[in-house]
Amino acid sequence: KRLRLKEWQAIEAGDEDWFLLAVLYDAKFITLAAVDLWDRKEKKKYGFRRIFPGSRFSLPESLELSESHATGGGDHLSIRVDSGKGFLDLRASSRARKRIRDSFELDLRFDLSEGACSPFSVCLPLGLNRAMYSTKILMPCSGRITLAESEHDFDPARASGILDDHKGFYPYRLHYDWVTGFGVDASGRRIGFNLTDNQVRDQVRWNENRLWIDGTVQPLPPVKITRPYGRESPWVIQDTEGMVDLIFQPDVSHDIKMNLGIAEIDYAGPFGRFEGRLRSASGESIHASLFYGMGEDKNVRL
Repeated sequence: KRLRLKEWQAIEAGDEDWFLLAVLYDAKFITLAAVDLWDRKEKKKYGFRRIFPGSRFSLPESLELSESHATGGGDHLSIRVDSGKGFLDLRASSRARKRIRDSFELDLRFDLSEGACSPFSVCLPLGLNRAMYSTKILMPCSGRITLAESEHDFDPARASGILDDHKGFYPYRLHYDWVTGFGVDASGRRIGFNLTDNQVRDQVRWNENRLWIDGTVQPLPPVKITRPYGRESPWVIQDTEGMVDLIFQPDVSHDIKMNLGIAEIDYAGPFGRFEGRLRSASGESIHASLFYGMGEDKNVRL
């Protein structure tokens, strides 16, 4: 059964100028360590992707106190969580030998202290004797990106991050659609959302669709995510209750394609902007231009 377990820790973070994704992914047959940094103003991408055979690293069973890391070919990524002291540290670096200008260092700290972050956890059924667990936390973000010729500092009043700690006994053919985004509004409220259409049974009863508003976590209904003109064109995200009506506009692609015969990965995870509106439980209409984030169309046969 353990070979059917797929687990990952991923962090999305950013502000008005930058967006980034860092992930440690363990599918037992292969493991992945990846960082993607997107300079929204200069329209330039930095990062690395390392795929290892087998389980190159292990992910923690608990978020109380843990550290996971991967190193290879001059690239390094580590995620350290200390819930007792109230922080999560994300560190990454890449020493590009051929293009020194593409080297970077990433040193970020996320505030996990009570009152600063907004967590939620779910355990949802995937089938007979199979389930998935996920904890997602919206957090203030501070720290720095250091490039060969410049630096960028994150102000926790304006910068945010989301931790996605995930474990699931998924079937041989895995598929899900997902979008997430966050921002800080004019009054200083930290707002974000998580919307998924996956293989969970009866998503009316069980889903992980949530809206974060300034420390509160509110449920959202099931959604459908469609791409009428393909992955690189606008995505449509809607529910049937009038609470979710979004368009996701991809800015830059983030794809993984592998075909190893018995195993195949077809993944699209673009970064981009949102249009439309979300409605809170109290009836507040939130304009989606506030948000920046990413989407995923994930298909795995493994």
